[in-house]
Amino acid sequence: MSNRPPAARRPRRRTGPVLWDELLRQSPPAFAVRHIPEPALSFRGGGRSVDPKTGIELFGPAALDHGPRASIRVGVIGTGDTITRLRGWVEQARGRIDAGLNARGKPYDPFLAPSFPGFTADSAFGCDVTFADRLTVTLTQAQIDQCLAAGTFEARVRAVVELVAGHLSALADKSPPPDVVVCAMPKAVEVACGRQANDPSKRRRIPRAERNWERRVARDRQRGQGSLFDLLPDEEGFQPEPTGFRSFRNALKAHAMRAGLATQLIWESTLDGSRRLQDPATVAWNFFTALYFKAENMPWELRFSSPRTCFVGVSFYRESDDPNSPTRTALAQAFSESGEGLVLRGERVIWDRDRDRRPHLSREAAERLLREALTLYAQHFGDPPKRVVLHKTSRYWLDELNGFRAGLGAIHSHDFLAVERRGVRILRLGHEPPIRGTMVELGRRNYLVYTQGYIPFLRCYPGPRIPNPLEVVEHHGDSAADVVCSEILALTKLNWNTCAFAGGSPVTIAFARQIGSIMKELPAGIKPLTRYKYYM
Repeated sequence: MSNRPPAARRPRRRTGPVLWDELLRQSPPAFAVRHIPEPALSFRGGGRSVDPKTGIELFGPAALDHGPRASIRVGVIGTGDTITRLRGWVEQARGRIDAGLNARGKPYDPFLAPSFPGFTADSAFGCDVTFADRLTVTLTQAQIDQCLAAGTFEARVRAVVELVAGHLSALADKSPPPDVVVCAMPKAVEVACGRQANDPSKRRRIPRAERNWERRVARDRQRGQGSLFDLLPDEEGFQPEPTGFRSFRNALKAHAMRAGLATQLIWESTLDGSRRLQDPATVAWNFFTALYFKAENMPWELRFSSPRTCFVGVSFYRESDDPNSPTRTALAQAFSESGEGLVLRGERVIWDRDRDRRPHLSREAAERLLREALTLYAQHFGDPPKRVVLHKTSRYWLDELNGFRAGLGAIHSHDFLAVERRGVRILRLGHEPPIRGTMVELGRRNYLVYTQGYIPFLRCYPGPRIPNPLEVVEHHGDSAADVVCSEILALTKLNWNTCAFAGGSPVTIAFARQIGSIMKELPAGIKPLTRYKYYM
């Protein structure tokens, strides 16, 4: 035994579980948590609701305030069977469609899956759908078989897309042309050209040695250093693969821009009910909301405290399928406060791997991109904005920040935000995740925003797994934290491709990857259209 007196003994080391409550009492969190109220949407006659479906059924779409539209001229491209199924399904959707029973034989939650009210001039939408034989193109089985006889996935997609695109150009020459063209594709095309047919495991994988070689050549070219291989023809094994026709939907949207027509893709499996990814009522809500918007009708609008605000999203996409390609292209999406969107393709940028693993713009490129986006905004909406809010998917370099500030011109009010998902989460007591709209101020101009979570209006959390909040990692500008975070929350409700309560990301960055994938499929010599409806 030790001869030390008891008072001199060292305290025993704690080996049990850590008492987190005790630690938190000693070091309380240094951040503030508050809740942002759910932004309300505006509908006909100024009616307000936080839910798109409820607002449309109670008040009607916002477009009815700007002059009622009697009907939408719909063109159709499909086989005889899919055209018949489409017309029968649209006829059924003139009346009310209930969600029905799920795969377990139980009724769907009425808050998550409310009934579809119908789509006629006498329904909540106040609009009808009209078909005409002169706007209907029937694809023959021989044409389909010939397209699908191509060997590779890309060849099959190319053949079907070029076949449909040719008929789109013919429909565009009609007088008057269709407002929207629905491409009703048969099951054979879905099986051969759909998402499941493009097996990533069958793609050509670029060996590491080849990737390293290409990276060294690209780096030498940037530094102005030549290479013997620049003077020789490409050798076998180093031929770049074609980057087009990787996705049927994206290629169809890109090639439809030649005709200048908005398109809506629907598979035969959706029309006959065999593709049960959603209940019948939700399918109808999503289809007709998108159709309504693509025919230049606004289903709902937002109203912000700052009038005439232009929201700009800046992101980057890779033109090459090689993940190690150093080249990216800037993409800007500009939205009015009501939600009308414009798309602008910027110039190519270089990914500086030695400085950062994210693409960035030079000062001059940032200034040009924002100036062009604001010019496009002013041309489309008649007046320049009074305030600019810019959302970027990577942090700001000083050169970029100065370039964007110079691009504002005479506009003095602005907020530049860098928005990322870094996996930082908070927990709360109870059985539900944090409430949508929860905002956590981690530090000065550093915020977490829960765009997904428990929604009191729906009485549930309509999502899988633990919600991952957005993080504003940088904020340069004038407005308070509550203002910019409330705008992020509101912009998650501007997805007219569905009629969902809200999305997980603001519209300024939500579709950047999708739009970039469509840009990659653009045919040579075709200038990308600016209206947002062509990318939905």
